Amino acid sequence: MNTVQLLRDAGPEGPALATGVRTAARAALLAEIEGAQPRRSRMPSRKVRWRIGIGLVTAAAAWGAAVVIAAPDGPGTPAESVTLVDFHTPTFPLSLDPEPEGLHPAFTGDATGSTFAEYEDHAGNRSFLMAVGEDEPDLDELNAGLEIDQEREVSVDGQDATLVRGSHGVPCEDGLSMCGTRDFTQLVWEFEDEVWVLLEGEGVYSDPDRLIDVAESVVDRPQRATLTAELAPAGWSVVLFKMGRVLILANDSFEAQTITVQVPLPQDVIPADQLADQLMGVTGASIPVTVHGRPATLVDQQTDYMVDGEFTHQWFLQAQFEDGRVYELQVPDAFTQQQVLEFAEAVTYHP
Repeated sequence: MNTVQLLRDAGPEGPALATGVRTAARAALLAEIEGAQPRRSRMPSRKVRWRIGIGLVTAAAAWGAAVVIAAPDGPGTPAESVTLVDFHTPTFPLSLDPEPEGLHPAFTGDATGSTFAEYEDHAGNRSFLMAVGEDEPDLDELNAGLEIDQEREVSVDGQDATLVRGSHGVPCEDGLSMCGTRDFTQLVWEFEDEVWVLLEGEGVYSDPDRLIDVAESVVDRPQRATLTAELAPAGWSVVLFKMGRVLILANDSFEAQTITVQVPLPQDVIPADQLADQLMGVTGASIPVTVHGRPATLVDQQTDYMVDGEFTHQWFLQAQFEDGRVYELQVPDAFTQQQVLEFAEAVTYHP
């Protein structure tokens, strides 16, 4: 079950949104990062997508556990060969001008585009979230189960807006329990016709005046995704991208077949000489290769999926961007070794 379905099933009566979805969202997020194959389904309603967005605010805070890369079930190599073509990861539709000093956005979205931008400092602390949707979000539903202290009408560039102040739980280091509360402020307004924006600020950005200043800096200018692939197999598309660290593509004609790109947190990086031992499933020899002009390691990894009585395989690549930041790929064995390297060279990161 993916994050979309978990949050949809939680319902308003469960411990909703920024507190209660934390366990489900964290479990789903880690499952996706660890290699479970997502299944695409019909896009949820806009109201559900607003719910997902606020849930991801706290899922991001909970993402701190070590990641163990698992060998996923896969469909095996299709009869068709892979052809790499130019590819464009969906963009986030809005920007801030001026950009907030010391903060950078990390985007979450799907094939329809990026819907959420989390602005963080370089230590990874979130300052505020910006979410975009076609319909006005239902704040009563979004904030069900949270402590709300105030709701009032304000103005953003002459447009009517709603401002809400309250508090939500803060996850402990285990990501499963709560250790205190944190104040937040939300601001909702219609930026353009059928373009609704929700800002949710914490810390210094829980100050209403400061959050309104952010709102009045919003401009109609798309931003590229944090983690992008500039090549992809013909006939493949984005399933999802999360928090600037995970990107999943799938074969449109065989949706169980996916590519996962992830940028692990520094403390979760597996030393290259330990990859073969840490990866779940039987692995072949580690192959030293070069990506972005830096040493990289390629491993032939056995999956849990069998065809004609034999386990299929996938490629696992650990590489580095030019700045030394580590990223990892899980790629079907329909790719040749050279295609894996070509794809890896076309992965970019813009923190």
